[in-house]
Amino acid sequence: MLVPMAKVEIIGPKNLFFDVVSLVHEQGRLHIEDLTRKIQSGEVPIDRMEVVEKQQRDQESMDDMLIRVRAILKALHRDNTPVNAEDRRQEYARMYALDSAALAAEIASVIAEVEDRTSSLASSHTSIEGELALLARYEPILHKIQPLAKQIITTGAYESVALLVERRYKAALEQLKEELDKITHKQCEIVSTDVDADTTAAIVVFSRTYSEPVHKFLAMENVNQIRLPSEFQDMPFDIAYDELRARRGALPGELGKVSTELEKMSLKWQLKLSTIRDVLIDKTEEISAIPKFGRTEYAFVITGWMPVKDVKPLMAQIMEHWKDDVIVNQTEIREDEYSDTPVALKNNPAMEPFQKLLGVYGMPRYGTMDATWMLFVFYPLFFGMIVGDLGYGMIMMGIILWLRFKFKDNDNITLATSILGPAATAVIAFGFLYGEFFGNLLGEKYFNVIRPLPIGPVTLPFDRVHFVETFMLLAVAVGVVQILLGLVFGIVNAVRTKNKHHLYEKGGMLVMLVSVGLAIAIGFATENFGSWTIWGQLLFAAFAFGGFIYAIRGGGVMGAVESILSVSHMASYIRIMAVGLAGAIFADAVNGIVANTGNIVAGLVIGILLHGLNFIIAAFSPSIHALRLNFLEFFGTFYETGSQQYKPFTKTGGEKSA
Repeated sequence: MLVPMAKVEIIGPKNLFFDVVSLVHEQGRLHIEDLTRKIQSGEVPIDRMEVVEKQQRDQESMDDMLIRVRAILKALHRDNTPVNAEDRRQEYARMYALDSAALAAEIASVIAEVEDRTSSLASSHTSIEGELALLARYEPILHKIQPLAKQIITTGAYESVALLVERRYKAALEQLKEELDKITHKQCEIVSTDVDADTTAAIVVFSRTYSEPVHKFLAMENVNQIRLPSEFQDMPFDIAYDELRARRGALPGELGKVSTELEKMSLKWQLKLSTIRDVLIDKTEEISAIPKFGRTEYAFVITGWMPVKDVKPLMAQIMEHWKDDVIVNQTEIREDEYSDTPVALKNNPAMEPFQKLLGVYGMPRYGTMDATWMLFVFYPLFFGMIVGDLGYGMIMMGIILWLRFKFKDNDNITLATSILGPAATAVIAFGFLYGEFFGNLLGEKYFNVIRPLPIGPVTLPFDRVHFVETFMLLAVAVGVVQILLGLVFGIVNAVRTKNKHHLYEKGGMLVMLVSVGLAIAIGFATENFGSWTIWGQLLFAAFAFGGFIYAIRGGGVMGAVESILSVSHMASYIRIMAVGLAGAIFADAVNGIVANTGNIVAGLVIGILLHGLNFIIAAFSPSIHALRLNFLEFFGTFYETGSQQYKPFTKTGGEKSA
């Protein structure tokens, strides 16, 4: 549901302005209205509050300190370091109460004590990690060529280069030898060996006299040379390999020492540094908010929105501090202000994941209906209707439960499984209704476990593969109900927002569609009643025409277009039948293929692969169609998005908004 909001105006003498802003910031419930536009347009006959020169200097100084403190925290990269919440709250309150000079002096002393050492340790940590990664890349290469390198004895007059060549290009080494002989006047030798099934290692030994032309030639021919890190470049390859292994063995110990010292520093400074960061953020936010407020010669004006339930506590706090010197007025939100009013949603825990899913489409406009519960109902319903297989549903539920247990600290996984859990439950429920377990595996054709059971006028399970027309009519009926329900919600929104154009448009469309439906129903139900059938159809046709006229009156040309499109939107729900039937027929076909293989092992392998493919399709495609039907067809009939979400002016270290 949408949280009821109140428009609030706070007025007081200018000498109390900063104290009042600090209290509002501390309470953390007011969504500030930026008065700049209204002041510039003359809608509000006041001036903007201005940031004085000292505040500007303080903000610039704090911005600089905030950058440095964040850099230190990033260098420590120990965000999971335990911090006592009460100690942190007390430290925040103490530091926030300091004046700008005292705060700057304290932060400067902390930065001076921590910054250089932290930067040095972080640099060492990064350098060691980089060196480890580099050596890890070179060690297997040297491991391949070092047996070959031991066969080569070079003196100061000779130089060697190691190459790696794909075995399929091994013959190219002979051509390389011919070219190098020309350059070195035959003072060159190439020794090679196969190091594995795909790679040949080669070492080229040549006179240092020809070092420059040889290296230039190899570079021009894009030969894959092994270029060692600088500290190993002047060593023979076998010695370089031993040195590299020794260095790589020593680096983890060095990295451990640096990490330990970083951990100690984090334990010592995390509380202080994170508190400084939050104080600086909140202080700079207060200064940044100043130009959003208004002023007269003697007074200040703060306007914004907050939940209705929080207005009285704010009034009580301001009365306690300043009596009648500061006035809080709660004003009614006019209909023309609904589009600017921030929106806050509050739903029960089961619906909160669907509230976040709704946020992807857009927050509802203030004063209209919250569609969270509609997604909660219809998304799983459509998903279940499409997939409708007990076997697939059980696998989905198993995967969802495993993910939820395995990644319980991952917010994204928790959100996704909270949405897909009800969908998988609906798949299982419709699997019972359709009598499908990996298609018709448990039907009378194979294991004969599921048998028809008459229940009054109907027989369950409902075999959708054999009753395609019925399934199609059921899907269209769901579409008719949802589109008509959306138009009813559109009328409700129009009444709430007092928008007569929307009222005419949605009401006219509803009357038109219902009248057309009743006229058709009369034709089928009373075909033996002669003229009464015709008069009844004419009556509802007149109602339908009147509804169409009202739809045009409310929405103009678009009202006429939407009236016609609403019929196609209803037909769009056939996709429930089409996509669901395709999956069910695919599953049945897989079972037929398996049954005809004549080999249990081969049939099992084919069945697992093909049912696995169908399961993957069933996990993704129906979800897209279920969201499309809700977001496009259904929401298009009534849903209006708002311009902004409720974001209260709150301190990082203060109270949190509800």
